Amino acid sequence: MPSDETAQGLLRGAAGALRPIVRRLLACGVPFGLLEARLRELVVEVAEREFALPGRRQTDSRVSLISGINRKEVHRIRARGSLPSRLPSFGRNQAAGLISRWRADPRATDGAGRPKPIPYKATRGPSFVKLAEQVTVDLPARAILDELVRTGAAVLRGDGWVVLKSDVYVPRAGRGEKLAMLAEDPAELVETMLRNIFEEVSEPLLQRRVSYDNIGAQAVRKLRRRVRSAAEGFLRRIDRLLANHDRDRNPKAPGGERHLAGLGVYYFESPRARRGRQAAGRRRARRENEESKP
Repeated sequence: MPSDETAQGLLRGAAGALRPIVRRLLACGVPFGLLEARLRELVVEVAEREFALPGRRQTDSRVSLISGINRKEVHRIRARGSLPSRLPSFGRNQAAGLISRWRADPRATDGAGRPKPIPYKATRGPSFVKLAEQVTVDLPARAILDELVRTGAAVLRGDGWVVLKSDVYVPRAGRGEKLAMLAEDPAELVETMLRNIFEEVSEPLLQRRVSYDNIGAQAVRKLRRRVRSAAEGFLRRIDRLLANHDRDRNPKAPGGERHLAGLGVYYFESPRARRGRQAAGRRRARRENEESKP
């Protein structure tokens, strides 16, 4: 069982991580009851899937014991079953995989490693259809190309050849896919942090950040562009490194149990004055509280 100090630290961390999401939920008019209901479902789901005993059927009673949610509510949530699966859609991971394969194929790049135009379909040599088939079998290549063209990541020329215009795929259809990233990227970052906190390993997972708190507003736009350029160059090098060890692309890569590995980079900024006022307010409140004590 975790110590009370550990439990309280985890609760504080969870509340801090949820703060920006809670702010957005309130701004969008989402009441606390909906968030509470979804968290209750999440707790039951995690208890059911990740805390089952080997060779034993997971029961409502055990899930209730682990989660602290009464058995009747656990049964109601479990009886509803999972939500219906969505139709396959072309997302960021598939787009990144296709673009990465394009850039890693020596037949589809020039001497400097820049992606060359490739035919949409060809019996010999590289083609867009072949790249799409390596990424997903659930969607036709033309649907994938239409999405890349629509977002500006690629161009289909009149002669039937496809030109890659961007190293990254940024969805522009609306908020749906971008909101899906919210369920993926922060979870991976938090998992890395928790492993570094709780697991005693000789080599912790990479978790670094740099920040300065007195950057002038006039410099921020230029700074953003320069940081993005440097980060994208770095990620391209990491992409090549990971691709060399991916056994789907390199059958000679080292073997062993299948693992997922990757690296994410993010930029952050906020007006320091707002944070300073909030911190000053908290300090003033504590001071006034202490002075009022007998």
